[in-house]
Amino acid sequence: MLGWNRRFVAVSWFFLFAAVMPLHARQRRSSSASQAWHAMGDAPCAWSVPFTNADRSLDVDATIAALKANHFTCHAMPIGSGPPNDWPNFRKLVVAANAAGIDIWAVLIPPSEGASSMPYGADYVRWAKRLANLSLRYPRLRGMNIDDIDRGISPKTFTHDYLCSIDRAKQRVNPQFQFITTVYDLDSGWADRLSGCVDGVWLWWVNLEKETGFISFLENAKLAVRGRFPIYGGVYAHSTSWHREGNPTPVVFTRTLTDACEHSNGAVIWLLELQPSNPLLPIAESFAPGGSSPLAGRCGLIDPSQPR
Repeated sequence: MLGWNRRFVAVSWFFLFAAVMPLHARQRRSSSASQAWHAMGDAPCAWSVPFTNADRSLDVDATIAALKANHFTCHAMPIGSGPPNDWPNFRKLVVAANAAGIDIWAVLIPPSEGASSMPYGADYVRWAKRLANLSLRYPRLRGMNIDDIDRGISPKTFTHDYLCSIDRAKQRVNPQFQFITTVYDLDSGWADRLSGCVDGVWLWWVNLEKETGFISFLENAKLAVRGRFPIYGGVYAHSTSWHREGNPTPVVFTRTLTDACEHSNGAVIWLLELQPSNPLLPIAESFAPGGSSPLAGRCGLIDPSQPR
């Protein structure tokens, strides 16, 4: 009878351990995500208009100089099929940015836009491995973003299982390397699809003419996510293919950027021209540490998952 009791206890502990382990793994993933709430830094990240040389290659020196002159410590660059945004130019930028102390984010083109990031195209698992390996040598390469995963045909590719396979690929190489996706809406269905597979999302506000509703947009997204991963507010600084009427006004840009910094885990600015003639540039710069904005150097530092 005593021997049977010992076997019963041993078996019970085995099944209890087996049941708890998956939960522990999920909690560890959640804890890891919470530690990376501010992976994009405490000031807006600039996705800027590229500086180019006469041969259309990326002018790396001018890019780094402009970022430093305007106090940006984070820069996003899409990888395409030709200069200035091709893979060789991107690697040159990574080397220079790492030496300058500027974080770099790679942006990959989704199937809905032709999956034209070369040399690996739509093989996003291979991209994750390659970029994560590069980040081991240049740690200022903070992460990769896949653009527009919820547009057009892209959702057929980015299932929950495939997103998790991308995440596992980079986790095996460098767990500190971030995998973030771009979405334009974030309901419970998309939150469930992304949960456990990404380190965050860039959630874009597409109304270039006003910021009314942006706070509610972010708050509703947070309700759907339930603290499972960070949300970074995406802010437009330039007219787009679907909104050619003009750039956002300085007033709208200021309010939208303020909302993103105060009600999300950080901000990324699309197509910000780093030219002195751009009236939006000093506004963006004011959010950098030491700037004039009340949120200077504090973008995303209030954890929006917690009660205020």
